[in-house]
Amino acid sequence: GIRNPIISTILYIADGDEEIAGGPSMVTNQKLSDEKLATKGWMSSPKPYRLVAFDGKYLHGVVPGKGIREGRRVTLMFAFWDDIKIRRGLGKGSARPFPKNVLPPWASQLVKPEDSHARGASNQYANCKAAEPIVLDRVYETLGGKAWKKHEMPAY
Repeated sequence: GIRNPIISTILYIADGDEEIAGGPSMVTNQKLSDEKLATKGWMSSPKPYRLVAFDGKYLHGVVPGKGIREGRRVTLMFAFWDDIKIRRGLGKGSARPFPKNVLPPWASQLVKPEDSHARGASNQYANCKAAEPIVLDRVYETLGGKAWKKHEMPAY
């Protein structure tokens, strides 16, 4: 059957403080196995280095549209599993251990320095703060902007 992570995450990656292209991410209370449509949804606007975490069994995606600016959108998605078979080695693919001793360039940006003051660097995490998602009153609506009254899946 279908397996889902216990927690899924989205990390928005940017060069400096530049705006991120694309629409907001949306998480619903709908599971893939549901026979009815979602009744609740939560949106998160893409911001540099924002981390969104949610229950991995719920459907999620990017709201279509141009968003704040056009261009390339880069996100890094992590999933946490309660039971998974780890693949050995540092090759490409999922379920690999995080490098420990010598970090490749992509991994070094994901590790918080153990003592940033000893290296003469400023504390780059001092401005981190929690952000509440945008709660949606309805997830689905008609093309005319009215509430979708039917709760069953549309026929395709």
